[in-house]
Amino acid sequence: MNLDNVVAESMDYGGTVEMYASMPLKQYIQVWLDTFKSSSLKPASFERLKSSLNALDGYFISQMKIKDITAFHIQRYVNELADHGYARTTIKKQTEIVTAPLKQAAAMHFIQADPSAGISLPKESKLKKKSKQVEPYTEEEQKKMWEIIENSDVPATLCIGFMLETGLRVGELMALRWKCVDIDKKRLTVNATIIHPAGQNKSSLQTETKSRSSMRIIPLTQRAIEILEKLKGRDDEWVFTNKTGGRISYNAIVKHIQSLCKKIHAEYRGAHAFRHTFATNCYYKGMDVKILSKLLGHSDIRVTMNIYVSLRGDGFEEMYAALAG
Repeated sequence: MNLDNVVAESMDYGGTVEMYASMPLKQYIQVWLDTFKSSSLKPASFERLKSSLNALDGYFISQMKIKDITAFHIQRYVNELADHGYARTTIKKQTEIVTAPLKQAAAMHFIQADPSAGISLPKESKLKKKSKQVEPYTEEEQKKMWEIIENSDVPATLCIGFMLETGLRVGELMALRWKCVDIDKKRLTVNATIIHPAGQNKSSLQTETKSRSSMRIIPLTQRAIEILEKLKGRDDEWVFTNKTGGRISYNAIVKHIQSLCKKIHAEYRGAHAFRHTFATNCYYKGMDVKILSKLLGHSDIRVTMNIYVSLRGDGFEEMYAALAG
């Protein structure tokens, strides 16, 4: 895209460089989202950016004209977020919703220079709220879960076992249709997800996965096949259904996870913890990290190893075994 042409076209529609330069930051970011992101992002990603934009409310920088914003003002905003107790991941996200539009504004000559250069995020050790890593369920907790799952025919409970065996994201599991399952060949295709716009009590089917790497084929274990056999015939379209028929809801899954955790006296860690558990289980079974990353739908194996795989205990037994070998 030729940026000079974009500027010219904006003027044809009644906009001027001064008009954009004088926009309050929040208003300009909304224009940036509508113009450059609404047609290029998947709905879930677009909604996440809108949530980040809404989180700017109440901060001084949101009402500053973009032409007046300097690196000092952005850094001050970053520091305020840290002082208010936000985790580093949230601070990074909120910084990006400010810096990305301003960088493009500079490229389009709405402002003289990109003010985002030189911004530094606070160190994790200096933050009041530390980023919390999702912990997988222990082997003992999983054993207790399976005792309940294997004796159940409730779809919401069977969901839990299926996530443990496949590593599916909860949205992918909710969007799973029978046409994507091949029990005979022991595989399923992930090609859709359910999205939940932040702050909204609604969900919708997105017939594309989170990213290109998220579209994948997953082998089915014997336990996963047994779950599918229990569900066959309940619905012609959706694999996991609710009591009245139709696609299962996120709230129903969460409710059953909480109930299951209570029964086995385990901490509730959210639906995503089963994905971390799957990854950790595969790692300890000796699965190559590249294969594991592909199964999880990650584009970067560093995400798989640094975020999804957790050491059991302190890892000393494995280190001693490796050294002894």
